[in-house]
Amino acid sequence: MYAEEQLLSEIKELLENDELYALYEDTYRKYKYYFDTTNYIVLNVYQFNDHGAIHVLLTTRRALEVLKILKKFGIETTAEKLGKPFDWSKFIVSFGALFHDIGNMIHRDNHYQFSVLLAEPIIDELAKKFEKKDWLLLKALTLNAIYTHDEAVPCTTIEGSCVTIADGCDMEEGRSRLAYKKDKVDIHAVSALAIDKVEIKEGDEDTPILVEVWMKHLAGIFQVDEILTKKVKSSLLSGKVKIRIHAGEETLEKVV
Repeated sequence: MYAEEQLLSEIKELLENDELYALYEDTYRKYKYYFDTTNYIVLNVYQFNDHGAIHVLLTTRRALEVLKILKKFGIETTAEKLGKPFDWSKFIVSFGALFHDIGNMIHRDNHYQFSVLLAEPIIDELAKKFEKKDWLLLKALTLNAIYTHDEAVPCTTIEGSCVTIADGCDMEEGRSRLAYKKDKVDIHAVSALAIDKVEIKEGDEDTPILVEVWMKHLAGIFQVDEILTKKVKSSLLSGKVKIRIHAGEETLEKVV
């Protein structure tokens, strides 16, 4: 459904910064075995759905899409509020999304904490390459975005909010973030398989982020409510996101 090189190309276009993209791509390829190992454990030990390389690339792309929309509507990021350039926000979102799930290789429970533990030395090196003076602040904000991607942890930055919403959008054709047993037929599995497509689009001044979800039948609403809605509510963008659901001839909307 999604291809690595296509996602990388889309990320490059969204970043609009060749230096930052080169750092991102090099890091992705260098640590791809982290994502592959995480996915192997998730699929074969936990017997859950994809949490590997495609997931982190897709989350990066979607998080950057949210960030770009916020910029267009004049919503200041946390880095900008701290007097830093917008490229800092791109760094935080990109690397926060890239490493947000690697903690799953240790354990599913509290995986966001393990992700921070494993990513810390990597982000330390990357932040020092990208920012010579305030690298520690950049590192801290990026680790924050990793830590707050789970809906159990309230977001404290706009950048972290972009990552958590993007993570919640990965629910097409069984890709849901709501972990379910692959060989078990229940509402989790049925609803996960009901989702056909998810797109992030520009909304309006009141709700700048529009998430459109196409599903085969209304059972897919369970995924939207249990994952995406909870992630939006845990973010700083709650109230600025409209979810539009298409199920056959029916169209439902709600502001989260």
